[in-house]
Amino acid sequence: MRLSCSFLPRQVIVGPRRVAAGEVEINRKSDTRETVLLASTLQRLGVAA
Repeated sequence: MRLSCSFLPRQVIVGPRRVAAGEVEINRKSDTRETVLLASTLQRLGVAA
């Protein structure tokens, strides 16, 4: 969980275009629970940005 949480912000900083592609990669490596948390986090950051 810590790796996913610290890994996410870096992708968001890289740019929203790569976040979509990165999210797919995360989905492959993460469990369903983590994927849901990451998706909700991306939505929050997207709205904030």
